Amino acid sequence: MKKENAIIAIIAAAVLGAIGGRFTAKPSAPAPTAAAPETVKADAAPAPAAAAKVPSIGSETAKVTIVEISDFQCPFCSRAYNTLEEIRKKYPNDVRVVFINQPLPFHQNAKPAAIAALAAGKQGKFWEMYSKLFSNQQQLSDENYKKWGQEIGLDAKKFEADLKDAEVAKAVDRDQAIANGLGVRGTPGFFINGVNVSGAQPIENFTKIIDEQITKANDEIGKGAKAGPDLVEKLTRTNNPALADNLIKWIFKGENPPAGAAPAAAAGGDAAKPAQPPADDKTVWKVALRGDEPVKGKADAPITIVEYTDFQCPFCSKVLPALDETLKNYPDKVKLVFKNYPLSFHQNAMPAAEAAQCAKEQGKFWEVEEKYFGNQGELDAAGLAKHAKDAGVNIAKWEDCVKTHKYKSVVEADMAAAEKIQVTGTPSVFVQGRKMVAGRAPEDFKRVVDEELAKADALIKAGTAPKDVYAKAIADGKEFTPPPPLDPKVNNFDYDGSPILGDKNAKIKIVEYKDFQCPFCAKIIPMLKQVQKEVPGVAIVFKNFPLSNQCNPKMSRDMHPAACLAMYWAFAAQDQGKFWEYEDLVFNNYGTMMPPDGEMAARQAAQTEKLKGWAKDVGMDVAKAEKYVADKKYQSRLDKDLKEAESAEVRGTPSLYVNGRSYNGPMQADKMKEILKKVAEGKL
Repeated sequence: MKKENAIIAIIAAAVLGAIGGRFTAKPSAPAPTAAAPETVKADAAPAPAAAAKVPSIGSETAKVTIVEISDFQCPFCSRAYNTLEEIRKKYPNDVRVVFINQPLPFHQNAKPAAIAALAAGKQGKFWEMYSKLFSNQQQLSDENYKKWGQEIGLDAKKFEADLKDAEVAKAVDRDQAIANGLGVRGTPGFFINGVNVSGAQPIENFTKIIDEQITKANDEIGKGAKAGPDLVEKLTRTNNPALADNLIKWIFKGENPPAGAAPAAAAGGDAAKPAQPPADDKTVWKVALRGDEPVKGKADAPITIVEYTDFQCPFCSKVLPALDETLKNYPDKVKLVFKNYPLSFHQNAMPAAEAAQCAKEQGKFWEVEEKYFGNQGELDAAGLAKHAKDAGVNIAKWEDCVKTHKYKSVVEADMAAAEKIQVTGTPSVFVQGRKMVAGRAPEDFKRVVDEELAKADALIKAGTAPKDVYAKAIADGKEFTPPPPLDPKVNNFDYDGSPILGDKNAKIKIVEYKDFQCPFCAKIIPMLKQVQKEVPGVAIVFKNFPLSNQCNPKMSRDMHPAACLAMYWAFAAQDQGKFWEYEDLVFNNYGTMMPPDGEMAARQAAQTEKLKGWAKDVGMDVAKAEKYVADKKYQSRLDKDLKEAESAEVRGTPSLYVNGRSYNGPMQADKMKEILKKVAEGKL
């Protein structure tokens, strides 16, 4: 299996809680660690009159076109940006990327950033500004747009004028009209030759679709078709007949969407619906039920809505009125099944999920569910108890249940089941196995429920009992099979000369490729140390893969400008037997070790002073370390790490290998421990 180590997210959520920030590591399969797309109340203005050409990059004769719908302030979009960077490297001739703006209204810097990108595009520098914006997502400001414009070679006066040009702002509004008309209310969203992908998915999900599309394209070329726009349009029509016309007209052909495609703001701040609702996804997923989940509605109702949700997720609370109205409108026909999917970056979500299950034990689940969603800012331990008591639970019994984590396994079972149907965020709602992606208003549910009721009625007339309709409807549903936790390929690493934490003769060696400015590399340190402590016979081996073309020729850009210098000093620390102490200090302060602004020489000089101070703090001979760095004594070790990284197909950080095999499992200590124990027992 090819290892594409950029991402997302997915691992990120596991590590951080979704990752969030920029995640360049090789992702695992979709797991309860992935990030949901952020969602938007559409407020785009009417489209401009003139047709427009959207930004694109890649060969015009590419076999695959990816339409990226994104927001420059959205952290999940930043992860997806890195995934697309890796995809472009992997498929330099076969993939073209097209960009559509969807700045979310609760991201105050998103629309100005979108305007900055399009203004740069007027000078042929859209993608350079695109890279600056996503690489510096925490520093979005008018002042920085101008600074970055200078750095990428823009004519400053023209750029400033274009930033104020009403036509540029209208072009952003046009993009929003397109996104809304296609049903993409959240970010990031993608269409790969028309195939819809929602959220910051693992790179494997993208490459699987891309490989399938390249195969289809090659088949068409074999029949006489020519690679390029016409072939992409043909495949788009085949893959997504419901939306193909609009994708082709609005994006590929540059035609303007009708004003109705851009929902206008309604009274009170709520968003109105587009005149033409986007088509619903017809895919049926095998959303299996155990039978012990909380259920609202008639038990033998033929239509089942399954909601994967998180008590701390604000969007989850917003979908509740539509669900309640749907149940009210179909009292004997629809039931709602509650499934847990607590996101790891919501610190109170898992405790709340367990607490609600403890309330279920007393027959008070839905009362507590209402209290928790109604008081999402008060879900700490005291808040959970207060609201449970207010809901009428026996608090003494409830507290005993919570303290023993009696229902943690139930929550984890929900999360494991979610992985099989590619749930990557919340809320994820399925009607009769069909995922609700186009919208979550009452009319969206009504449309899908009515379609499924017609099918259910036919089954019932044919002799199926109403209580068995759901099982029959999803029997042949789609399931996702994640890759194995360890790749079968065994890479050969030379451990001599590399920093090793633990016994160099340990039975299990975890090689970690890291970058000293990578936030997710910092986040996995406690997890790996916990694993090493609790699993006998494990050693951690550090190897370098700086995400900067200052010192890594495999990088096309200087993603992390402080990484190389920090690495040189870490080599110097290793030379003095102080590597692990120094590593901890650098990663604890990676975000502040280089000033964000100024000339690079001055920034590096300031960083050097920080690195010298940390060297002193850990007891290093600073003068000796300075000479080590100045003489480039690290070079042979770096060359060795990078050569092995190329052979192992490292693309980003953190990338982990267990006894030479690429690790694809969740970045969670308990999950990794299970995998390593199987390795130790010879079962994996």
